[in-house]
Amino acid sequence: MRNATFGIAAPPRGDRSETILRIMNFNHLHYFHVIATEGTLSRAAKKLGLSQPTLSAQLRSLEEYFGRKLFDRSSGSLRLNANGRKAMEVTHEMFRLGERLEGLFPGERKGPVTRLEIGIATSVVRSFAVERFIGLFRNKDMLTRVRQGDHEYLHHELLTSGLDLFITDTPPDKRATRGTVHRRLCSPEFVMIASVKAARKLAAGLPGSLHGQPFIHYSSHSAARFEIDQYFRKHRVEPEIVAEADDVYLIRDAVLEGIGFGIVPRSIVGETVDRHKITVMGRVEGIFEIHAVYNRKDPTKEVLSALDVLTDPES
Repeated sequence: MRNATFGIAAPPRGDRSETILRIMNFNHLHYFHVIATEGTLSRAAKKLGLSQPTLSAQLRSLEEYFGRKLFDRSSGSLRLNANGRKAMEVTHEMFRLGERLEGLFPGERKGPVTRLEIGIATSVVRSFAVERFIGLFRNKDMLTRVRQGDHEYLHHELLTSGLDLFITDTPPDKRATRGTVHRRLCSPEFVMIASVKAARKLAAGLPGSLHGQPFIHYSSHSAARFEIDQYFRKHRVEPEIVAEADDVYLIRDAVLEGIGFGIVPRSIVGETVDRHKITVMGRVEGIFEIHAVYNRKDPTKEVLSALDVLTDPES
């Protein structure tokens, strides 16, 4: 049944001489019913398209109205108590009759749209294949919202239920991943690129020929930097860092302008309009991985379905 927006006036408790009427909010009853049915605030919030803090506040308002707790709370979980079970018996019948009433007047009604909140760390947002999201966007029963930001900020958003999924290139840190699950989505191949002119000089003696050459590097916020630095140390190469950026398209464009050589995902080269102006000089060994992070407790079916869509079959 869709959210109701009406209420019933109830006589005030205590002093019967009071003239102020207290209104029972049927939206609150609906929220209570969904929480009780779904079993957790997180699943109920997802079904209703609300944030967990908002839904929790609505539940508290209903409990304050009744002057009774409807759930027993322990270790972050909710369990119907005796009061809640009594209320559930009534709301079950209420909303069953409501659905029956709607059935008497059929028409096209859109149910609540489930939202899927995805965050992508800035360091990977442009290198992660955009086409992976098309399947999610085509799902008319779900509103997928994708936003980018700093790794630490988005990780905090995930832990506080502001996100359902967090996509990052930063390897899992066991100290900071309690309560979350990491799933590898893909392992992009990184290659060294240079302008055609620069490549004529560099390509023959790789990787030693890169020593002292102008290089557009990633910032210290990118996990790719660590792997690339490892590669350079292994081969005793120390290029001259002339610029730093986490946007792989910016690195590619700087290479096109002859600023220096760069290291980017191979897929970026294939997308380049001026492909003929760039030479791929070789592959960079290293562990370049993109992970999805989600809360271990009560992952929704939408989250699990999205993971299947976003994961590279070969990962």
